[in-house]
Amino acid sequence: MMDMIREDVGLIDMTTVGLDIGSRKAKISFASKEPIVLCGVEFVAEMCQKLGLETHAYKACGDTLGAGELILEAYGRADATHQAWKVSQNILEFLSGIATKTHTMVTLAREVNPKIELLTTRKIFPRTKELALKAVYAGGGAHHRLGLYDSVLVFKQHRVFFESDAAFEAQFAKMKQKYLEKKIVVEVDSYEEARYFATLGTEILQCEKMSFETLERCVALKKEFPHLLLSATGGIGEHNIVAYAQTGVDFIVTSSPYHAKPADIKVVISKED
Repeated sequence: MMDMIREDVGLIDMTTVGLDIGSRKAKISFASKEPIVLCGVEFVAEMCQKLGLETHAYKACGDTLGAGELILEAYGRADATHQAWKVSQNILEFLSGIATKTHTMVTLAREVNPKIELLTTRKIFPRTKELALKAVYAGGGAHHRLGLYDSVLVFKQHRVFFESDAAFEAQFAKMKQKYLEKKIVVEVDSYEEARYFATLGTEILQCEKMSFETLERCVALKKEFPHLLLSATGGIGEHNIVAYAQTGVDFIVTSSPYHAKPADIKVVISKED
C-alpha cells in the first residue's frame, strides 16, 4: 500500500509545503455518493495509520451502503491527510466498483438459478490481483483460479502437443491419478467435445462461448455423468448473465467485474481546532 503513496507523493507535496499548512490539524472523511457494495476500507485505514493519522471506520468491507453514508474518518496533520487523499479515494472507488458489479451479477443470476456461483478469471491487469479478488469476494463472488499453480485446466493449447487421441487419453489418465485431490477442468467449445471429455472422467467442463441451446445439451450430460460440473464462460456480463444462468450451469466464469465503473466516493478535508 505504501508504494502507492510513495508513487503519488514522490519527494515532496509541493502545494502543501508551499502553503505552509502541513503541521495544521486536519480531518479527512470518506462517504458514498451512490448506493454501493463497499470494499477497500481496511486498506485505506492501514495507509492512514502508517501516515500517522488516527482512524475511525464506520463501515466494513462487504457492507451495502446508500448514498451519503460515512465510511471512514482520519485525524492528524494536514500534510498526512493530503498524502492519503487521492490514493485512498482511488482504492475505495475502484474496489467498490468491482464489488458492486459482482454483487449485481450474482443477484441477477441467482434470481433464476439460486445455487449458481460467479467466479472471476485471472485475466486482470498485472500486480492488481490481490486487490481485485478482495473486491470480488466482497461482492459475493469467488475466484476461478489464482494462477497456473492452484488448478488443472486443460485447453486446446495443451492438447496440440499430442499426436493422437490415444496418446492424449493415456497421459490424461496418468494426470488424473497424479492429482487425485484435484478436480480436472477441461475447456470445451462444442457438445461433442463435452461428451468426449465427460467419458474420460473430467470433473468440470468449462463451456466456452457456446450457444444457449448447446449449453443446455451439455448440462443434460449430468443425467448420464452425475459427478459432472459445468461452467459457462466467454463474454458474460450483466446484460446476458440471466440467460446463461437459466441454462442450468453450476457456475459462471467471467472477467466482467474487473471492468466495472468506479464507485463515486466523496472526500472532504477540513481544518480541526
